Amino acid sequence: MEVKKETKTTYHHVRCSKEAYDQIVEIANECDLTIATVSTSLLLYALNHAEVISTEKVVKESRLIIGGNYDSNN
Repeated sequence: MEVKKETKTTYHHVRCSKEAYDQIVEIANECDLTIATVSTSLLLYALNHAEVISTEKVVKESRLIIGGNYDSNN
């Protein structure tokens, strides 16, 4: 994927680890791109190649009731 310089647009803040930030800065400096351009390209690539997998889990609940006062709300 080739990333080209683009005009400045509105940016929103996203937090990341220092390790990730340093790698992004390194790429930006090496390719003469802004940090935002590199970050956006990497995020969009990751999002386009991500898959959300949902699984259904069955939870068994057991209760010990002593004294015979069973209240289904407690």
